[in-house]
Amino acid sequence: MADQPAGDAVGASRRTYLTAAGGAAVTALAGCMGGTASGTDTLRVSVWSGTNETVFREVIKPMYEERTGNTLELSGNWQGILSKIRQSPADDPPFDVTVGVGRTNYRGQQDDLWVPVDYDDLSNAGGIKSNLRQYQMAESGVPVAYGAHAYVYNENSAAWTPESWSDLQSDAAENVALPSDFWLKLFMMAALLRDDEPMADEVYDPQYMDALFDTVEGLPVSTFYQGTQQLWTALGEGLADVGHYFFAYGLRKARDTDEYPIGVTVPDPTTGYIDYYQIVRGASDEAMATEFIDFMLDPEVQSAYAAEFNLGFSHEETTHPSTTADALPIANDDLDQIAFQNFAGVAEFSGDMSDRFRAFVQDN
Repeated sequence: MADQPAGDAVGASRRTYLTAAGGAAVTALAGCMGGTASGTDTLRVSVWSGTNETVFREVIKPMYEERTGNTLELSGNWQGILSKIRQSPADDPPFDVTVGVGRTNYRGQQDDLWVPVDYDDLSNAGGIKSNLRQYQMAESGVPVAYGAHAYVYNENSAAWTPESWSDLQSDAAENVALPSDFWLKLFMMAALLRDDEPMADEVYDPQYMDALFDTVEGLPVSTFYQGTQQLWTALGEGLADVGHYFFAYGLRKARDTDEYPIGVTVPDPTTGYIDYYQIVRGASDEAMATEFIDFMLDPEVQSAYAAEFNLGFSHEETTHPSTTADALPIANDDLDQIAFQNFAGVAEFSGDMSDRFRAFVQDN
């Protein structure tokens, strides 16, 4: 685990649960970091909407603009990133840099939507944890952050408090809410339950698909939720006891809501995802876009981001608050406890699996 800043309250730990996160206040870092060249240009960046966008507007944007003299124009997106780029002229994309998970990165890579980043041009690239650069997606996008999947539950009404994913198969398990948005996310959890191959590698071999469907079908599922609000409604109204969700977003919901106390547990091992940052083809200034990605790798910038949102970050020297460091693997050698989605490994049959999974959810 990473070193923890002095004074941080102990938060969630793997194998335990917590009720709220509480982000630390960000120190005034702008103007004291140096790095990118100053200018008066505008860089357009697409970030995840919601909490991430708020952190960018309140923390990242002022730090970047103070350091460089440039303007950071942010747009929040959750879906439609690739379609917006595809529908735009090749020399006039809707943004210069975009965040994306492995699936976004891979599909954009196949359509030549990215300008591959030369890691030699990134002064902070040497500090990137090697386990986050091992996937094909890192050839055209740069890993900046990562997240883990977790349990969330209503502490007032949950009849059981899970710790490991295998608890879903225990006698106490009941009324589970599972996501219906992407088959790979859910089937990686099912692969950890089966444990036929190391760290969910079953998902990369089509011969295991029938068995993974059987595993999910055998779980005590009360609802397959579509959209986050359905999850919180199900937990609040007693339609589900526990749900499969994201660690960082679960903590933020726990902190911000007063509807009911939310518990969050990160199983060990668990599954997760990597946030890659890509330069979009036709970017107005590729050099400035590259500098921005290098800025996002700066440990001071990542530490400020980490203090406000409980993601893991890619640079070895980034400081994470104890709430994050107690719950997530932080050191490079510990990251093998998160089975990260490697979309390149399933791309060939993902379309068929998506269709089959959609029909499965409708039938259940």
